[in-house]
Amino acid sequence: MLVSVGGSLVVLVVGGTVWRSADQGVFSTGQGPAYQPWYDWRSAIGRPVDLIRAAILAANPHDSQPWLFHDTDTHIDLFADTRRNIGLADPFLSELHIGLGCALENLVLAAPANGYAPRVTLFPDAMDATKIATVDLQPSASSASALYQAIPHRHTNRYPYDTHHPVGQTTVDALSALNTDPQVQVLWVAAATAGQQLGKLMVEAAHAFVADKPLVQDDDRWYRATWQDVQRYRDGITLDAAGLPDLPPRLGQDLAARLPCAAT
Repeated sequence: MLVSVGGSLVVLVVGGTVWRSADQGVFSTGQGPAYQPWYDWRSAIGRPVDLIRAAILAANPHDSQPWLFHDTDTHIDLFADTRRNIGLADPFLSELHIGLGCALENLVLAAPANGYAPRVTLFPDAMDATKIATVDLQPSASSASALYQAIPHRHTNRYPYDTHHPVGQTTVDALSALNTDPQVQVLWVAAATAGQQLGKLMVEAAHAFVADKPLVQDDDRWYRATWQDVQRYRDGITLDAAGLPDLPPRLGQDLAARLPCAAT
């Protein structure tokens, strides 16, 4: 009788774990309507609207997608959708505007690949602060840059940094050389002591963040905990980008931890 109950417990635990994993999307990573733009972004026929397919794959805060587009045959306007802000974590909307800049960069990279020469005018309307840019488009020969080809390979994750492979000075110098704006300064934290101090400050900042309940509530609005929510909202932070260990090993470890308990 005890063995029978133990066997039932094993089935229930395993079944419950598998059901929860399916609910979390463990077995469907990168699938479903929410992910379709990653597969369709180059199914274009040379229209201005096709450039927006690339723009919406840009990095942006919490995948909040804070943008609106208006396209015509000759230009595309990019607007900030300030309703889609991440709240107290971005009080001055600086992260929102960084995300808009990334979308604009993708759009400009996609223009030559689709047969257009882009000309960007930033903040073209002094009376409308939400109008971020106008991109005028002129027909041109098609050419796809390496950065354009890299668009589908950009995926956010929060995995730990690999500290066993230091970045060489040649790479640091090449990255520094990319900055041509005299008003922008790039600082590299290379010394071990300085790195430890910076890491300590980052941990303290994370603790302060978590202790701020209103801020955390704003942040939680963008978490999509279930597969259904991922497909429904098609935005926000998902388990795939949470920086956790690989899911199949974690699932196996979870089962292994439960089975001995059930057997006893």
